[in-house]
Amino acid sequence: MSPKLHALVMAALSAVLILVALLAWRPLVRHRGWPRVPTLLFLVTYGLCVGITLPDQLAPGVLGRLHACVVEGGAGARTLGAGAGHQLVNVLLWIPPALCGVLATRRALLVPLGISATWAAVELLQTLDPVRDCQPADWAHNTLGAALGALVGWLVLRAGRRRAPAL
Repeated sequence: MSPKLHALVMAALSAVLILVALLAWRPLVRHRGWPRVPTLLFLVTYGLCVGITLPDQLAPGVLGRLHACVVEGGAGARTLGAGAGHQLVNVLLWIPPALCGVLATRRALLVPLGISATWAAVELLQTLDPVRDCQPADWAHNTLGAALGALVGWLVLRAGRRRAPAL
């Protein structure tokens, strides 16, 4: 797949996931009582992050790539060779969705666990695509970012409770 087509497929997949997020936004706000802005930001950033990381093509050799990911701890040097910048991006990528998710749901433990589970699934799905590298280290860095975002969200909620006047 050409780089141009790859970018187009990623953009289309992200757009579809953001559209799904927008369609889910009102019902979640209405039925769950979640705050509007944090819920919208959570759903959109989550959809965008997942959209840019899902595989966009299928190719033979999935079992070999899955074995390399799960048993050998990673597939290929493309991701590992990216260095500290790549790792930092993987941490920073999931801070906003986790922060907004905690502010929306007030679930400081479930949000990062859900994001971590999503990312584990995405890493395994990346074995379907020969251009992507399934890297357990990416999952660990994304989980760290989700935990940091959840921590900040929890601190914001806690500070808000302290400032709220007692009735």
